[in-house]
Amino acid sequence: MPNHNKAIKAEMETLQLGIIGMGDMGKLYAKKLSAAGWKNVNVCDIPTKYDSLRQEFEGTGITVMKDGHFVSRKTTKLGAIVGGQTSVKAPEIAAFEKHLPEDVHIITCHSMHGPTVSSRGQPLVIINHRGTPEKLGIVERILSCFESEIAYLAYEEHD
Repeated sequence: MPNHNKAIKAEMETLQLGIIGMGDMGKLYAKKLSAAGWKNVNVCDIPTKYDSLRQEFEGTGITVMKDGHFVSRKTTKLGAIVGGQTSVKAPEIAAFEKHLPEDVHIITCHSMHGPTVSSRGQPLVIINHRGTPEKLGIVERILSCFESEIAYLAYEEHD
C-alpha cells in the first residue's frame, strides 16, 4: 500500500484541475479540492471578476486566471478529462462532443445539493460519457473529498 499512497500523493501534486465559473458551486468545488490537498486548482470567472477573485483567493493555493482560455490551456492537454457541473446534461455533452478532440475524456458530474448544504452523504452523479476506467478512477479520487454518495448514470438517465 505505501506505493499506492505515494502514487496518489504524486497525482495530487501534479494533476492540473480547472474550474471555469466561480459562482457559489465553483467556489465550493475549488475550496474543497484545495483543502483536500490538490495542489493545482486553477479557476476563473468572467474577466470583470478577475481582480476580486484574486483578492478573495490570495494565499489559498488556488490559482485565479484571467479567463476560461487560460484555464483550458493549463488543464486541457492530450488525454485530459473534461466535465461539467450543469443540471441538464444533454446540451453540455453535445457541446463537449462538438468542440473537444477525440483524445479528451468526457466524465462529467452533478452534485445534487446546493453550496450551503454539506456535501457529506449527499448524492453526487458521475457520468462517464467517454472515459477509460483509469480516467474514471482519477475522477473518483478527485471527487472523494466531497464524501458524497456516488450514483453512476448515463446523461440521458440524469436528464
